[in-house]
Amino acid sequence: MAVDIFGISCHTWTVREYGDYCLGDNIGSALTFSVVGIMPSESETKSLHKMNHELYHAQGRIIRIDDYEDKQVLVFDCGIYAFSFDSLPEGIESGSNVTMIFYLLFDEDYHCELTVNNEPLFSVVPGMVYDWRLKDILIWARDSDNGEKYFEDLPVEYVSPYGEIYKSIRQTNTHHDCGGYTTEYILMCEML
Repeated sequence: MAVDIFGISCHTWTVREYGDYCLGDNIGSALTFSVVGIMPSESETKSLHKMNHELYHAQGRIIRIDDYEDKQVLVFDCGIYAFSFDSLPEGIESGSNVTMIFYLLFDEDYHCELTVNNEPLFSVVPGMVYDWRLKDILIWARDSDNGEKYFEDLPVEYVSPYGEIYKSIRQTNTHHDCGGYTTEYILMCEML
């Protein structure tokens, strides 16, 4: 695996539900993934490479497990495990080797409710939950709807491929960041 520090996308509403973060916090969480692109692969090699602060390119195996409510659930093993509430794309079967581009997000404890052949996912895949240390917090420093600017005095840390400007902050304050509007964070985390 070629990743030391992981960039994990995080929405304001997720942070509000679980509490604000500060640099140095330790977090125990499984990972979910949001697919940007997926295609079959002949290779059985597992690999994970960071394309930028938040986007990954990986090679691995994708498996459909028991449905959760009315959604399909996929588990991806590329040297680390992550799951998603996505359907298998046409032409890709459960157990296939794939190449995928995706974003990582922290699980919201859904892994405790997921099963494989009616066995709890965390007992079938015991390494599903990872320990993380928060090394940096990047916030999408957008203007509010009424033109107020937030974090304008901070230097730009990262510009996404879509032109979104992210700045480094020491802690989240979801009820005040960007005027209380929804924003995005990228939590730069070291896997412990």
